[in-house]
Amino acid sequence: MGMKNLYEKRLKKWISFSWKDSFITLGILLPALGTCVLFRRMEPEFSRTSMVFLFAVFLVARFTNGYLYGVIASIVCIGCENFFFTEPFMAFNFSMSGYPLAISCMLFVAIVTGAMTTQIKQQNQVKLGAEKEKVRGNLLRAISHDIRTPLTSIMGASSA
Repeated sequence: MGMKNLYEKRLKKWISFSWKDSFITLGILLPALGTCVLFRRMEPEFSRTSMVFLFAVFLVARFTNGYLYGVIASIVCIGCENFFFTEPFMAFNFSMSGYPLAISCMLFVAIVTGAMTTQIKQQNQVKLGAEKEKVRGNLLRAISHDIRTPLTSIMGASSA
């Protein structure tokens, strides 16, 4: 039973679909593509599309849950860069040198950022749980004290 739960947690870390994360991903990737198109029109020799896409992958991995959206974003960004911004334009050509490195870097950025974000969220949940427990204990102590004080007075008065 324990191993099954551990496996399900790890699988959920990798593959957790949500519409919110899907919209976040689209909300980051579409402006990144638009930015690259705009820069390319202003400066035809603009060669920094990979940096814009790498930053987009970082943002997707940071603001979504799990690893799925970061990995998808890295694959989409590599495809967009290849299709729209390398010769021959409007065609895929993955045989060019440097693509294995670009794909590896974007996947690495997505996975590392996703892992760091997941760890930070887990640490915050643990911290929040500890704070809740501390507040609960303080509240119980205060209530206990407030109830004990009149009881002590009543017991003292009744014994007299």
